[in-house]
Amino acid sequence: WQQSDHSKAMAVATADNVLGDFSGNSVNFQGTKSRVYREKERFLIDTAAKDGVTSTFAIKYTFGFYPLQQYLVELENGHIQALNIAWDSRSNEEGGQRWFHLQPDENITLEHPFFWTRHFQNWNSRCADCHSTNITKNYSADLDSYNTTWSDINVACEACHGAGSEHVAMATKNNFTDGNGFRFNLERTPGWSFTADDAIAKPKGLKNSDHINMCGNCHSRRSQLVENSIGQDFHNTAASQLLNRESYFPDGQIRDEVFVLGSFLQSKMHAAGVTCSNCHNAHTGKIRIEGNGLCSQCHRAEVYDSPKHHHHAKNTEGAACVNCHMPARTYMQIDPRRDHKFGVPRPDLSLALGVPNACTDCHQQGKGLGKNQNNKDSKEKDNAWALESLTKWGIKFDDKHWSYLNHRIQQGDILATRPLSETILKGNLPHVISAGLLQQLETMPPRVSAETAVKSLEHTNPVVRKAAVRALRAMSPPMRWQLLSPHMDDSSLSVRVAIGDALADIYSELAGKQQAQLASLIEEYRKALVVSAGSPATQVALANLEARLGNDKAAEKALLQALRIEPSYVPAMLNLADYYRASGRDAEVEPLLKTALKVAPDSGAAHHSYGLFLVRMQNFEAALPQLETAIQQADALPRYAYVYAVALESIGQTPKAVDILIKATERWPNQYDLLMLLVDYLD
Repeated sequence: WQQSDHSKAMAVATADNVLGDFSGNSVNFQGTKSRVYREKERFLIDTAAKDGVTSTFAIKYTFGFYPLQQYLVELENGHIQALNIAWDSRSNEEGGQRWFHLQPDENITLEHPFFWTRHFQNWNSRCADCHSTNITKNYSADLDSYNTTWSDINVACEACHGAGSEHVAMATKNNFTDGNGFRFNLERTPGWSFTADDAIAKPKGLKNSDHINMCGNCHSRRSQLVENSIGQDFHNTAASQLLNRESYFPDGQIRDEVFVLGSFLQSKMHAAGVTCSNCHNAHTGKIRIEGNGLCSQCHRAEVYDSPKHHHHAKNTEGAACVNCHMPARTYMQIDPRRDHKFGVPRPDLSLALGVPNACTDCHQQGKGLGKNQNNKDSKEKDNAWALESLTKWGIKFDDKHWSYLNHRIQQGDILATRPLSETILKGNLPHVISAGLLQQLETMPPRVSAETAVKSLEHTNPVVRKAAVRALRAMSPPMRWQLLSPHMDDSSLSVRVAIGDALADIYSELAGKQQAQLASLIEEYRKALVVSAGSPATQVALANLEARLGNDKAAEKALLQALRIEPSYVPAMLNLADYYRASGRDAEVEPLLKTALKVAPDSGAAHHSYGLFLVRMQNFEAALPQLETAIQQADALPRYAYVYAVALESIGQTPKAVDILIKATERWPNQYDLLMLLVDYLD
């Protein structure tokens, strides 16, 4: 076994592990001055605490190592927190060997959710599972405390293979058997070989999902469903995040950090049977072969590693397979991550949908990836130039690509419902893409979307079945029960908890055996939520569950707990404000909404909620600016424009209401309510 780079994922702060300059220098970011220094074997930082007073904190752990290293401090109640500053461990020549701020474009005040003592910098709930071994969070909601335990502070053998006592016993006796004493091992991955003149190698051996199960829980955006996922089926341990506009561009390229799996599952590589270990050494974390030789394992070099294919001079940046098919995006300021979708550059989609493409990404940045400066001819190297170039090379693009429909459905265009449904049911898209499209049918006309969702409930892939459940959430309670209740014993936990969530509001209407069946499913869902109870998002989910079950006090308690965990968590504020409004506690509504606006001035939801509150208070003069601001934000919904137009018309500003509706129908095409209101006001 080789020493793994994963073993550096987290370590006790010692002279051997700390890379940063703790020689006593002071750094100043966001108006906060911090001094980093060393006293004998201890590494220390003097910086602002949660009360704003500069205090001294001991660095307890290092977190990561390259291209950056973060530092963790343990606070009261077992909370382990990551500092806002980190060490750039790259070389001087690369711009490294310096302290830098992880959120330079944000004004990180004491109240900001990303201030280092707040929840979003908490290691226990947000990082621990994937950076240490055999983690048990031991979160107490009553005390808002952690007593987190682990067997290894870093990623060790048991993180993937399970308990290793038998392995140690075998090693002691020098008597190994199949499996080497570990409970979980990867089956032999398919080999790849060329036959005759094939340009692409063919697999030798059967496909299996072992790599997805072993690697997926950490290399994905997902919600944990169980505490210990080692060796289990991925879909029984996690609810994976599907394609959405926050994390992915409309064509499935990575936008936010998605940790690989959601991209890889879109790829032809995955469909063909390629596994993680075909390219990566799981023990070292390194790729198996540097350069284009990695791809030439399966793609014949004479065909693909040739100017006839890549149209660049050999051994240049443009000739590197990964630069065209795995473009990188930079996260945490200096950490480029490659897209594992293995797509092809589509400047036509860039022109139509605004998605990036590798051609202009590279040519507008000058030689090399990740640079921000433009080269001299960058103005000429636009998407039109890229499309023209690829066309001259004889490359033709399919104008029926699924991303066009995805873009339309994300705009709320109901006329995209049927062609989208037909595309899903053809079954020729990767399952994760079909699921991403399917889940969006929740807000579309129910008859067409229901037909597609019902058929998808029988799909062999649990990701598609889970998306089908979501697509049916908007159906009437009786119809939801009729369609989903036959599937309450689905083999996948991720699907079962989705069904429990979707049917919770029907519980009180059932009787006898049916209620008992649903009660069991709801309890399974509740148990899954408790796994991540230290997250404010989970507490909001618990609150929504309790509210649908009619447990109003429990719902309020969960929302208050969410705000105890993170006082600046806007969804909890808005939900709690709505609960207080429904309870007749109007005096408690306005302070929450004002705080939400202070924390998130760009939240359309917060402005809309405050505008509605002011309308109820008959303060129309103050309400209108809030309603107007709401529709100008990125998270605005068609309903916000509808409400604002109605408000304008009610005070005699019909021409302005018409103008708002015209702009809204351009932003959200074919919205029935907006169009009918516009017709009414134009009449």
